[in-house]
Parts: sequence; C-alpha cells; structure tokens
Amino acid sequence: MKAPQPIQQLLNPIEKKSGTPFATSTTQTGNQAGAQQGGNEVHERTKVLVNMVFARFRAIYTNRFDSAYSTSDDLKLAKREWALALKGFQEPLLAYAVERVKERFAWPPTISEFLSEIHTAYQSYGLKEPRQAYLEACSSSGDPRLVKWSHPAVFHAGSDCGWSRLRSEEERISWPMFEQAYQKIIDRVMAGETLSIPVVTMIEHQQAPELETLMQKIRKQIDAPEQEWAHHLYYLYKTKGTGIRQQYRQRAQFTLAKLGYREELPE
Repeated sequence: MKAPQPIQQLLNPIEKKSGTPFATSTTQTGNQAGAQQGGNEVHERTKVLVNMVFARFRAIYTNRFDSAYSTSDDLKLAKREWALALKGFQEPLLAYAVERVKERFAWPPTISEFLSEIHTAYQSYGLKEPRQAYLEACSSSGDPRLVKWSHPAVFHAGSDCGWSRLRSEEERISWPMFEQAYQKIIDRVMAGETLSIPVVTMIEHQQAPELETLMQKIRKQIDAPEQEWAHHLYYLYKTKGTGIRQQYRQRAQFTLAKLGYREELPE
C-alpha cells in the first residue's frame, strides 16, 4: 500500500468542491466542563485530528455518517471518546487507518475497528507496536549497537529516549518517554524515510598506535583471557578530552585493576 497522504491534504479536494472547510468541524469534541472533568488527557492536537478524521468519515459515508450521529450531542460525545482513544497517535497513522476503513467498511467504523486498522499499519511497515518495541528496547539497552533489532525504529527511539533511562528509570517514567519518541520515528518511516543502525567497527579493525603496546604490557601483568578485558580499551578510539572517553577510560581502569593491572591507562 502506498504511503498515506496527510489527512488535511486529502480534505482539500472536498473543501474546494463543497466550498465548506472540513479541517475542523464546528462540533466540539467536548465542552469545557467535560474537558476539566477528564483532566488534560485530550490534547488540543488530538481534537484537531479527530475533527479531521470525522470530516473524512462524513465525506466517505455521507448519509450513513449522518444516520450514525443523528444529533449534535451524539457527535460531540463520539468525538470525545475518539479523542481519548486516539490520544498519542500521529497524523500519518490516522491517515493510513482512514484509507483502510474506506476500503473495508460500508458504515463508519467503531473505535475498536479503527484501532485495529492502525495496528495493521505497524505490520505493513515491518514495525512492532509501541509496547512491544518498548519491551525490546528495555531488554536490549545494555549494549544497543550490538543487538539484532527487529527494526531500526526501535533502536532510534531508544536512542532518543536515552538508554540509561530505559535501564534505570521506573516504567511509569520511561514508557511514556519511549512511546512519544517511537511515534515520532514511526511518522518518519511512514513518510518514506529509510532508517539505519550505526555500524560498530570492532577494535581490531581500527588503528590506534598505542593499542598494541598497551595490550602487550597488560598481557605481562595479568593472566585473565584477553576477551575479558580487551574490549574495554575501546575508549582509545573516542575523541581525546571528551567526557565519554574519560568515562570509558575509568571503566577500563577499574576492570583491569580488579584483574591485577596496577599501572595507569593513557589519557
């Protein structure tokens, strides 16, 4: 299936034909008191997107849409429920789902049916659903560049969220952060962007003049197998003077000291 067009772009021909703008319906998604009772869970952007989705439904289903929502109160309550259900989903996913329901349903879809079509979008692009992606990112946050990811989107969302946060923060904090980052990455994928994961160049394939000399010194002082400590010398390939190089150096120094190496590693 071709990449979905933005909902507003799909509405433009309808507006020109009818002379009536459909982007934001005059029927609100809930009155002010109702919004206060529900807290701030319905974001203003979500309201706008729901209005756009309903405008599409009205154009697609015509009289059947009017039959499904026969009064302004029915329409208002329906939009409120849809806004709650679609909170967090971005426009490309909603546009995809609108195109899918147009092909499959003769009547305006229920919320459950519409959400099912959103979930097929993940599958069609080879993506995991947000919750599955979150669990994958958390379980692979220790050394993310050496993981075989189900899709680069999971890696990039984890990077944007922060691997240390995924390892250390409570789920109530890390999950919303990851979900937001992942939805943004999904939008990029659905817009046609091809993502890739940075390739890790193994230490033996690089050149650091001091590496071989240093490794010889270490071999003479400790008996531990090389595979237990050699990878810690990766810090030599970080830019000198940077915090990340110093952090990795300290980690290497600590590990080698436990194995019996008593000299200072080069800065």
